[in-house]
Amino acid sequence: MKRARFVLVLTAICAISLFAAPQTSVDPYASLSTEEKAVLKPGIERYVHDQLKQNWADLWEIQDQTSDLKNELLLGNRAAPDMTKQQFVAAMKEMISTGGYPIMREFELRTVKADKGNFVVTGCAKATRESWHQTGLVVFGARIAEGKPKFDIMECDVQFLFR
Repeated sequence: MKRARFVLVLTAICAISLFAAPQTSVDPYASLSTEEKAVLKPGIERYVHDQLKQNWADLWEIQDQTSDLKNELLLGNRAAPDMTKQQFVAAMKEMISTGGYPIMREFELRTVKADKGNFVVTGCAKATRESWHQTGLVVFGARIAEGKPKFDIMECDVQFLFR
């Protein structure tokens, strides 16, 4: 009798929790228009693939050469002219080989939201660098220029969990 009452109470709690909890969208692109999603989704998938596979030559095609990117890759030279593909690939390889940039190992997209004419892409990632591993939040900017996506440098949350 006590077991039957316990099961009934547990079932009621689960049902209330399920229906009372706010329903969230599992589509990270839900806040975007159909047109924005059509441009950004394949671009984000390409950006993440290039990061995971370290395909710097392909990443150069969609990387936005912002002053932040130049500051990171060219050691503070924010005003440098845009890098050629060869310069970009060499700079990325140098950053990886010297331990100045973590290697993304996994990525799970969480949200893509419009922000002042641009977009903010947020996800969870696992990255490694030398002997340590990190898991945490990754954020990068995106914009649509001439119908094509362009992406800013990836930023890692400072509160990464080290293992």
